[in-house]
Amino acid sequence: MMPRRPRGLSRLLAGLSWLTLSGLVPLAAQAPVQEQPSPTLPQALQVILRARIPASGKPPELPAAGGSFRAAPDLPCFYDRRQYAPAWINDQGLRPDADELIAALADAPADGLDPERYRLADLRQRLAQARSAPAPGDLAEIDLRLTDAFLRFAADLYNGAVNPDLIYSDCRYNLPETDLAAALESAITGGHVRQALAALAPPHAGYKALKAALAQYRALAARGGYPAVPEGPSLKPGDRGERVAALRASLEASGELAPNASPAEARDLFDAPLQAALVKFQDQHGLDPDGKIGKGTLKAHNVPAGQRVRQIEINLDRWRWLPRDLGERYIMVNIAGFHLDVVDAGKPVLAMKIVAGKPTTRTPMFTGRMIQIVLNPYWNVPASIARKEVLPKIAREPGYQASEGFEILHTKSGVEVRQRPGPKNALGKIKFLFPNRFNVYLHDTPARSLFSRTVRGFSHGCMRIEKPLELAEYLLKDSPLWTPEKIMETIDSGKETWINIPKPLPVHIVYWTAWVDDAGTLQLRDDLYGRDKPLLQILGTEEAARDQSPAVPQATRRPG
Repeated sequence: MMPRRPRGLSRLLAGLSWLTLSGLVPLAAQAPVQEQPSPTLPQALQVILRARIPASGKPPELPAAGGSFRAAPDLPCFYDRRQYAPAWINDQGLRPDADELIAALADAPADGLDPERYRLADLRQRLAQARSAPAPGDLAEIDLRLTDAFLRFAADLYNGAVNPDLIYSDCRYNLPETDLAAALESAITGGHVRQALAALAPPHAGYKALKAALAQYRALAARGGYPAVPEGPSLKPGDRGERVAALRASLEASGELAPNASPAEARDLFDAPLQAALVKFQDQHGLDPDGKIGKGTLKAHNVPAGQRVRQIEINLDRWRWLPRDLGERYIMVNIAGFHLDVVDAGKPVLAMKIVAGKPTTRTPMFTGRMIQIVLNPYWNVPASIARKEVLPKIAREPGYQASEGFEILHTKSGVEVRQRPGPKNALGKIKFLFPNRFNVYLHDTPARSLFSRTVRGFSHGCMRIEKPLELAEYLLKDSPLWTPEKIMETIDSGKETWINIPKPLPVHIVYWTAWVDDAGTLQLRDDLYGRDKPLLQILGTEEAARDQSPAVPQATRRPG
């Protein structure tokens, strides 16, 4: 039995003769007007949609409170492919897919996205009005807006809500691309809108784990978060007082400390269970795990739970900038975490600390392809470093050039400086090349003591690695020529040697201030380079996003 049309739709279809009389629906040749059948609702909307979307392919302007906004870039292509037939409305009115999209948009916060980026409240209001008193123009507008919302949400899920290349001068990612219009068509045809949107989000385990952490921190913030510890002198084991009690209550609320870890009379005592919980907190935040409350630990501890929620949200967007296929094996370098992982078949096989760039000489973000290893490398000193540091020191300190192994070369382009292989060489004994526009790479270092620091931003932009020999052996394990013994023999020779990696692999240089480690622990870090701030300003909190300011450059938002 065919479903009964809502009375409002019946009256609407009965009154669609205005479309015929106005010429929007052409008359059949020689057919008497009284025999012309009334157009179906989809046919009537098809005419309106065709007129509504510019033939130039430019996205139409959609009215909004206080002005208008341009529809998603893929919207004209989507309607053109389906000959402007409505996507969300059939003979019976709004399709169930519309409600499915509304539900998906309402769940956008699970991915760290604000539903009002897609004008959810306006959509709900328009849908309610359309169900009570539908009019052809209103229904066509609703179809456009539902399509626009799907395409925008799909674009945000697939390649991020923010285009990093437009807000960071030191960022170049090959952002993932897909045919969003085709994705919507498939979703509408198959009746699986929510599943189609979910499939566009990153499939990586790290993204899913960070989503779970976001849900946990949202719940924590909804419970009131955790109490701040008042300012004061350092706290250490054995101390007693109200500030110790506040620390205990806070660590209990955040889950680092069990509520019954100590007897009731010891709540204000800095005892062993409290110290163990504090060390766990310090490890989670990249702090020196000394089990004491100093200035750094107190500052990290008193960051409100709501602010941590925002921090996790923007790092989910950073995941969406990465390729969907990271590689069968790949290297992941997290600048903010000062850490490198080698991943093979989805499992970490080698991990090490790194030294990254100083805040004034930041390590860039990009994806490259590692192709070569250089043993006993020369260091071709960048012109800026030579001019500002090396040449003035050579002129100022007799013997510095010889003791450090620097060579001054006079070339057609001017004076160049390089450092010979040897114990003083800034690149150590090994460097790893993955060609990029920033001319940065991984390398060994003679300054091994820096790896004992918790915050390791000391380089000019390249990444010094803790275990260069182990990495070289791993990358050359498929070469029968370059055994571990051969690698050491060549290093001991002191001669510069270039080696092609048998199986080149991707290198992803990221800046994550929130991620979930291999043990399932949420890791949080300070924003050393200030790269979180522009993302927070553009995406904003949920409240700020509802009042999108025209002052925010549109170019910073992901097209679509």
